[in-house]
Amino acid sequence: MSMAFDRAPMAFNNASLPFANIPATLDTVVRIRPVLRPSRVFLGIDIQALLYTLGALDVAQMEFSLASHVVMLTPDGISGGCEWNSCDTEGRLSVVAPNTVLFCPANEYLFFRKRKSQAQCRILLIAIRPTIMSRFDGNKDLTDVQFSQQIGIDDKTICQTLVSIQQELESPGVNSRFYIDALLMLLLNRLVRCASNLSVLPARSKYAKGGLASWRLRKALDLLESDSKNLPSLSEIAQTLNLHPTSFCRAFKQSTGLSPHRYLLVHRINRAKDMLRDGDVTLTQIAFDCGFASSSHFSAVFSRIVGVPPRTYRQSMSI
Repeated sequence: MSMAFDRAPMAFNNASLPFANIPATLDTVVRIRPVLRPSRVFLGIDIQALLYTLGALDVAQMEFSLASHVVMLTPDGISGGCEWNSCDTEGRLSVVAPNTVLFCPANEYLFFRKRKSQAQCRILLIAIRPTIMSRFDGNKDLTDVQFSQQIGIDDKTICQTLVSIQQELESPGVNSRFYIDALLMLLLNRLVRCASNLSVLPARSKYAKGGLASWRLRKALDLLESDSKNLPSLSEIAQTLNLHPTSFCRAFKQSTGLSPHRYLLVHRINRAKDMLRDGDVTLTQIAFDCGFASSSHFSAVFSRIVGVPPRTYRQSMSI
């Protein structure tokens, strides 16, 4: 299976298009095992975006070796964790936090393996031709940009930009072509600032060594993802793990990229997204079932994390 570019004008496609039918124009490829069809495709001269949906029990291996930059986003996270390795580094995570970002520059190698998880998850892949840098008005300062591979880029703007691209793929609007084009330039600008030799600050990765031991992390996740109506406090979770609350919160964020409170909110919102597919369940019922004190609190948190209110999100799924 190959990730290739189509030189036709930008266009969307849905799951009915087999991935193998996209014409191959690159001499290096992205290999995905087992063979998967993307649920959404966006093709352009300088960019290709593919959105995959994997089941809870699916194990997927992705091997990148491209003449293009590749950016990966895990919108839902991967509760079962992942493994990765490149030419000089390797690592594994017991859990991948929602909206984790991986970046593999052109002509570098990266292997990524998604393990079995507790729920389905989506993976967004974006391939970008290095020649797109010429769009920056011939800025000579950018001709010698050298990008560096990053696992878990800690940059809110990059994360938010990728989430916006993902949402536009799932619910394209009238001006999607121009909107995604603008988002792409913003993404490149931030990658230059965060993952290149021109970085304003040293590149930061969420997944440095350290964090919770595997058994502690699994126990913490079991408690956080249990019945949300009877959720123990952070102090009680820390006590269960024989840790001080401050140490627990610091180590948890080191392991997942999110604070325990943020992880809990994202977990509740992901659960709410699944419930919103059932048009017969009211927003108030979903709010209470997902552990929110009121429908207004639920709507505010949902809008902050997803970018649109729950009612709008439900309507977009029926389009």
